[in-house]
Amino acid sequence: MATVNTVLGPVDSADLGFTLSHEHIMTTAAGLRQTYPEFLDRQGVIEDAVVTFGAAYQEGLRTIIDMTTFDLGRDLGMLKEVSGRTGIHIILTTGCHRSIPRVFASVSPDAIAQLYVKEIEEGIEGTGIKAGVIKSASDAGGVTEQEENVLRAVARAHNRTGAPISTHTWSPDRVGEQQVRILEEEGVDLNRVYI
Repeated sequence: MATVNTVLGPVDSADLGFTLSHEHIMTTAAGLRQTYPEFLDRQGVIEDAVVTFGAAYQEGLRTIIDMTTFDLGRDLGMLKEVSGRTGIHIILTTGCHRSIPRVFASVSPDAIAQLYVKEIEEGIEGTGIKAGVIKSASDAGGVTEQEENVLRAVARAHNRTGAPISTHTWSPDRVGEQQVRILEEEGVDLNRVYI
């Protein structure tokens, strides 16, 4: 069987069990935790998550994919603690939600893809904890130019690593179809994508 990266290290895919594919233990904003820690009840969120996921574990849940990217305030320490205290495998995400850094608009998709590849192959923020899924997001109105740049980066990181892709989309505008067209242009195996 294949292995999957989790916050506590690689897990055999046969051991993932019942999995929730799009969860967020906590979302904030990039840098908020470091700049204004008094604004967040981090320990309270951890305790709530331990209770919630501990109960879910008793009901058969074994794995979640936490779709909180760096721009949503991803907190590796929090996720690692929740996983360790509950037994729930937590798979991390690289990529971006909709708070894309401005600098990403002025660089090539390959430059962004390299960041995602590093988080998948080497680890995140020097921790050695590796992402297992790549995320991209678009919303009402369709894929913007900046979102397309990131989506192409996601595709290229996928093509280099084989990591699956998950996208956030806006179904009333059929934005997922725009995402699929771009992913197809980039040669992505659409069997490894969930919209």
